[in-house]
Amino acid sequence: MALLATAFTDVQAQCAASSILIQNVTQVGVQTPGTCRVTFDLSFEMQNNGGNKYIFLHGWEQPSYPDFFDCVDGEPSGGGAIQPPEGPDLVDAFINLGIDNSGPDPVLLSSYTPDPAFNLNAADSVTSELLPNGNVFFVIYGVEAVAPVDCGEAFVIAFDFWSSQSAQAQNAQCVSCNILYAVNYFSVSGLANCTNLTFAGTITNNASVAINGYTLIYADVNGDGFLAPGVDVLVQDTTNFAIAAGPGTTAPISGVIPPLLINLDLIVVTTLSLPGLEGATQTNVIVSLQCAPLPVTFKSFTATRTSASNVALKWETATEIDNRGFAIQRHLGDNNWEQVAFINSLAQDGNSTSVLSYVYSDLNLNRGISQYRIKQVDFNGAARYSEIRAVRGYGMNDDVVVYPVPSYDGRVNVVFDNVDGTRDVNLIDMTGRLFRQWKGITSNTLLVDNIRAGIYTLRIQNAQSGEVITRKIVVTSNNTQ
Repeated sequence: MALLATAFTDVQAQCAASSILIQNVTQVGVQTPGTCRVTFDLSFEMQNNGGNKYIFLHGWEQPSYPDFFDCVDGEPSGGGAIQPPEGPDLVDAFINLGIDNSGPDPVLLSSYTPDPAFNLNAADSVTSELLPNGNVFFVIYGVEAVAPVDCGEAFVIAFDFWSSQSAQAQNAQCVSCNILYAVNYFSVSGLANCTNLTFAGTITNNASVAINGYTLIYADVNGDGFLAPGVDVLVQDTTNFAIAAGPGTTAPISGVIPPLLINLDLIVVTTLSLPGLEGATQTNVIVSLQCAPLPVTFKSFTATRTSASNVALKWETATEIDNRGFAIQRHLGDNNWEQVAFINSLAQDGNSTSVLSYVYSDLNLNRGISQYRIKQVDFNGAARYSEIRAVRGYGMNDDVVVYPVPSYDGRVNVVFDNVDGTRDVNLIDMTGRLFRQWKGITSNTLLVDNIRAGIYTLRIQNAQSGEVITRKIVVTSNNTQ
């Protein structure tokens, strides 16, 4: 089995597992026809919820999926405390794992608490990390499993995740169910070229049927090889593909790498749209060539409205190499970036290894949202861009600005009053359930995307003062699949 599947899901349950990745798959031992004995690492993201004291996951080959929880749209049809599966219900599941998440560090369970006579899969270790978006990222290393197919055969895994808040983990307080994973239906290969800041590759159909779907591509910011959307940066949004029946037929993938993401490997999230396989997803890593360090390393960049007519821009660089200077660019919502000034480098001959500080006051009477970015220019003419910062318009007295209202594509921009302080942000749906969470936001902008149609409450709390501000978000439709 050359590759196991991953999932990139967005469901509302507070125990919802997302960004699931099974990788480092290795065939082990003597193989028996009709099965494939492997070890692998499994990672997933889950909301940081005190109710997730114990976490369990079960995986079946799709035709054997028992639908124990009577799954509807990723959640059980029943509510409240739910009876979890016992040993006889899991007889066909080839992946069964449990985590004791009640202490400061997660611990793998050796026995299944609802039915101690049932054995869980062996694994080496488990780690967890709190992400900037407020979720917890788990990695289970060295999972041992016997897949019920020949190695290399295409098949689909159906996963159930459930968690319990009780000390004995006898009830399932929260469930995410029937999450699909495509295994060996296709493979992805390619290379990220840091010299010209592009990537190119192919999706190869390994199945005897035509396949179609879409890709999202992320930069592996922390370099761990695991997909963590709270950390990793989206490089290319939803891009559709269709491939004729294989095996061996291909479709190309390509795109541009933002300059700030140079040298980073890319993670390709490929999701199928085939009938019966909708949402089955696989994740692959495209390795990047390693080029020279960036000529300029930005340490910080802020934009703050200081008066009705002025916006203060401040940025710092940690290093500069052959840097001619910085073009300040402004966007007023007219689909056009305009250069408002050019600031020469303070470094002698454009080279510095010390922190250098720059300031600029921009005359800005715009009453709407203004965006700023810094274009760094080398002596040889090469250029790279900073991150984008947004400021409120003159006359916009609201402490927090949310736009557009309503949203027609499932995306909403949030602009805070200034860049000072740290904020915790919760997005709450109409039923009062926590839909999304961000911890420790220090920038003055936040992009909220992949939101289903509905009405939501955005709750913003200043971590220093404790002040809470709420805003309504209305989504009439979205472009997620």
